[in-house]
Amino acid sequence: MNRVVLARYAEPLEWIKLIPEDFEVVIYNKGDRIESPDVIRRASTIVDRPNEGRESETYLHHMLTERRDDDDFTVYAQAGPFEHSPDFINLLHTWRNWGDLQPMSWQWIAEKKVPPALLLSEYERGLFGRPRVRLEHFSLLTWGPIDFIDQGAWGMGNVYRAIHGGLPDGTNIASHFLRLAGLEAMADEAARHTLGVFSYGAIFAVRNRHVAAVPPEAIEALRNLSVSGIAVYGYILERLWLHLFGEKFVLPKLLPQPL
Repeated sequence: MNRVVLARYAEPLEWIKLIPEDFEVVIYNKGDRIESPDVIRRASTIVDRPNEGRESETYLHHMLTERRDDDDFTVYAQAGPFEHSPDFINLLHTWRNWGDLQPMSWQWIAEKKVPPALLLSEYERGLFGRPRVRLEHFSLLTWGPIDFIDQGAWGMGNVYRAIHGGLPDGTNIASHFLRLAGLEAMADEAARHTLGVFSYGAIFAVRNRHVAAVPPEAIEALRNLSVSGIAVYGYILERLWLHLFGEKFVLPKLLPQPL
């Protein structure tokens, strides 16, 4: 059966009663004890866990402990998804139309204008009322988006290079990070490209067989990185989830013409 996996700290959860019955609801709770009867009634499983590693640790823990090699979907989301995915519930109702890997977010934070309102309004006109989902392209080298200026994303790239001994500007951050997890083939593929795509807020759905295709040793290595105390790793991983499960990197690296 399909599942929704929620990484919860302090978010209210009464909204989960709106999740279609096509989905089990698994809550990993890193905050106060959940006592709401409505939440307990709708949740299939509630697991209390130590508060470490943000949502990336939660996702990776689930991927390690609940490995399923089948065609069912698992949706991974923060327990307050609507800031990033205002049409989250509507999207769940469309699951029969999903591809094997389904991004599910629209924006980071509207008030921060990330992405800018102009880009969102132009894109929304082409949706003709369908649920709002938009992928963001980003540089594998700077970690920033290509359509607008995002100082925070650039800052994450700068921090990553700094903590790894001052990696030079122009380093392929995605390739470097994937090698830390032992994903050499994926790291090589990233190194041959310059752009990636991601879903804001780490909200996405994937068929379980694509998660099962990632070696458990790599998932464990990523989990260890997520609890290492180096906060930037969580932000790096947020932009690589889709690629971990099959999304292609974009725009081959510019090379000289062959002789």
